[in-house]
Amino acid sequence: MAREIEHKFLVRDDCWRSQARAGAHYQQGYVCVHADNSARVRVGGGKAKITLKGNSQGPARDEFEYSIPERDGREILDRLCLKPLIEKTRYEIRLDRCRS
Repeated sequence: MAREIEHKFLVRDDCWRSQARAGAHYQQGYVCVHADNSARVRVGGGKAKITLKGNSQGPARDEFEYSIPERDGREILDRLCLKPLIEKTRYEIRLDRCRS
């Protein structure tokens, strides 16, 4: 079992765009959402994962994440997930290059 610690950042301007590597498009959907936990499938970058998340305890919570075949991930998104699906582009940047 892993513990996830979520970090969120306030974006003040667009300076991060010049430092971002090429973005990866993702689709994700929730098979189950409960007040204390959730089951999610995410597909993108040629990969698919199913993630089970527990109740948050401050910034941390239990997380179980497993790779699944991409085709299975797409079928789960299509057939089992709550709609609408979430679509996002994730970018990787170095934090020390975008400070004012």
